[in-house]
Amino acid sequence: MVKRMILIVVVIALKALLCKGFALGIFLLLFWIKGKKLGFNSERWDDFFLQMPAQAVQRYAIGIYFAAAVISTAIIYCIFEAASYPYSLIAAIFLFIGGLSITTYRWNTTKEYLLNRYQEICETILERQGKM
Repeated sequence: MVKRMILIVVVIALKALLCKGFALGIFLLLFWIKGKKLGFNSERWDDFFLQMPAQAVQRYAIGIYFAAAVISTAIIYCIFEAASYPYSLIAAIFLFIGGLSITTYRWNTTKEYLLNRYQEICETILERQGKM
């Protein structure tokens, strides 16, 4: 019983780290792909940020989190299976739902911060271009 409890604690911590790590990796990969598409030109990046609506920023953030959560849950499921944990799939699904619940709460309390920070990027670009 103690081994299972230790496994659960370790898996919860690992899931959080995996989810954050995959989210960061996906974010950097998407920026690299977009940068390659834009020819790594700073003026084209400026135009991209100025034309990107706040709704798109929200969709990207949600999509990145969801992809990272699914990937980390799949890995956690494999760890449960390798440890012969009973009801591995159900445990992994509960961890996914728990993480999703916590993230939904945090998203609703910090969404405005993300959008304000994005707006600051646009304002900085406009100031640098002398249009403000």
